[in-house]
Amino acid sequence: MPRIGFVTAQFLDGLFFDDALAARALEDRGCTVAPVVWNEGFDPQAFDALVIRSPWDWYKHRRAFRAFLASLASAPVRVFNPPAMLERYADKTYFRHLDALGIDTVPTAFFTPARLDDVAGVLEQRRWGRAVLKPSFTANAYGAQRFEAADVRRVVEVAKQHEVDSEWMLQPYVEGIESAGEWSLVFFAGVFSHAVRKQPKGGDFRVQPDHGGSSALAEPPAPLVAAAQHAVDAAVPDALYARVDGVVHDSRFCVMELEVVEPELFFRLHPKAPERFADALLAQLTPQR
Repeated sequence: MPRIGFVTAQFLDGLFFDDALAARALEDRGCTVAPVVWNEGFDPQAFDALVIRSPWDWYKHRRAFRAFLASLASAPVRVFNPPAMLERYADKTYFRHLDALGIDTVPTAFFTPARLDDVAGVLEQRRWGRAVLKPSFTANAYGAQRFEAADVRRVVEVAKQHEVDSEWMLQPYVEGIESAGEWSLVFFAGVFSHAVRKQPKGGDFRVQPDHGGSSALAEPPAPLVAAAQHAVDAAVPDALYARVDGVVHDSRFCVMELEVVEPELFFRLHPKAPERFADALLAQLTPQR
């Protein structure tokens, strides 16, 4: 009877309601599932596997979370996704890696905190009339600013006041996100499961629920599934779970995030998703004969 720990955050007071559906599917298959808070001491040896599900306050404790990810590498337990993958994809500087793999991404320029004054020049050089500036090691759109090119100096000054121990990333604002929304395509063990379309509230650009965004099950066009599948196959073929977030930009699907650390997987929106996740996890825990 496998013992599974779902890694979460203290403020959730247990399992996130969406993840509870996946836990139930595992329990139906003979497993025991318990929430464990990432920054409260727990014994990894009490579990056969740890699954990183909802440690969603990590961006408020970045150094501690980095140390936690590093500790998982030596933990005497299977961790999903693998610790090395978690460490690479916790910081969105992984965009450089995706670009090197030939994966279409939203165009991005990176700046160390000491080079934020260079943002104005890059904005002018690339002729981006509207853009988004955000930290590369963050979540839930924390620290993100959407702005007109004419306001770049003010935005840079605001960013300088933001305590960040990572780089900053500058991207063109994709206007279509307000109308067409953002796609999230979910994969379990490299196999496409389901997709949702996320919409920001009127006048906003952030699709997260905390900012008024909404999500609904949707059927993505075949080219989008193919593009997302390519991203998973090329970058994270060993991921138990992966969520490819992207938008159509310049007539092609461009990745905005490759989520393999703690993505919401929208189990509640697809009736088969919890069972697919449970089967994929147990297949990886079952010794090959």
